[in-house]
Amino acid sequence: MAYELSFQKELLKAFEKRTNWLRTSIFSKKPGKPPAFTRKTVNKTISKLQDIVSNALASKLARTEFNNCSKRKMSWHVKGRGPENKKVRFDEWFNNKFSGNKSVVYVFWGNNRCIYVGRTGNGGERPSKHFEKHWFNQVKRIDIYSARTATYNSKLECLAQHYFQPIKNKYKASKPKYMKSCPLCIIHKNIKKELRQIFRFK
Repeated sequence: MAYELSFQKELLKAFEKRTNWLRTSIFSKKPGKPPAFTRKTVNKTISKLQDIVSNALASKLARTEFNNCSKRKMSWHVKGRGPENKKVRFDEWFNNKFSGNKSVVYVFWGNNRCIYVGRTGNGGERPSKHFEKHWFNQVKRIDIYSARTATYNSKLECLAQHYFQPIKNKYKASKPKYMKSCPLCIIHKNIKKELRQIFRFK
């Protein structure tokens, strides 16, 4: 219910800004500068509504779809001193556990918070590259998920971002044409399309 109210509140705020000129031209004008309504306003509203939807559906739709797309999970607890030693230990573990499946999604965890989500189709070398990043000292555990098939890999990564909400991912997962689509991203796209039509600019 809280997410629904937040969604309605943000939508109403945009509508009031958009129709301010109409209401004030008919009824008494309110003191002060009228609220600006620009493409930037619409983009900000779209972003906020998409965030609300992601948070609302993360524990339901994202979790269910994520579990359906993944077929195996293994965890590696960070060991070793220094990035190079940790890389060697991780690569040995990964090659032993995932020798027959190199298309996986990896999730870095701190104590109780998701730090980063990524995917690879070339084995453990891609995730171990992050060991040298400044934020990696926060990572305590790495969960590796194998997708149902390789075509589900980008969908699994995207769902992991929606579900676990990592703090270090700056961009959403990319999607090659042959990969499966993320249902939450489809909802985000529809929100954007609908608001662009409602609040149209010339």
